[in-house]
Amino acid sequence: MTLIEMLVALAIFAVLGVMGYRAAAIAMESRDRISAEMDRWRDIANFVQVLELDLTQYVDPPRRIVAGRLLPAPSFVLASADGLVEFSFPKLDGGGGSVRRRGYRFDGKQILQLRWPGVDMESGPDLHVILENVVALRCTVVGADGQRHAVWPTDKSGLAVTPAAVDIELEVSDVGTIHRLYAVH
Repeated sequence: MTLIEMLVALAIFAVLGVMGYRAAAIAMESRDRISAEMDRWRDIANFVQVLELDLTQYVDPPRRIVAGRLLPAPSFVLASADGLVEFSFPKLDGGGGSVRRRGYRFDGKQILQLRWPGVDMESGPDLHVILENVVALRCTVVGADGQRHAVWPTDKSGLAVTPAAVDIELEVSDVGTIHRLYAVH
């Protein structure tokens, strides 16, 4: 072999090595991007599943006696102002059959899960981040008559009416808009 043949063979191997290295780097970048996408979709699916589970465990609030009068605890509460949404409701919690209030709050960039120690809203809830990088959360409640309400109405006696369904529209910057209608049992 001459020196020129040897240099040509080394050049060919060098080009093949660079091409192989670049292909491996692209494959690793793709794997990391796909892994991040899977984690993101897993977080979204977790939020959707937890919300559905909580709403399927909705119960009418227990009544309590205050100053000799029978008063209901707050039922489904929905508040919306300046694009920020918060809703909460009583639900069965755990195997003991106790009723606790659970809620969700959109603070402009993330969704927080709210957990109260009981059914009343007197004490502040524990806050847990359940979904980050959220653009918007819209919530309406649907009555048995099919009417949609931005704030849950009360009946003529002032008691909150049990919703038939909750309509959630979740807008996520890197995904788009996800729309779910949850039946309330």
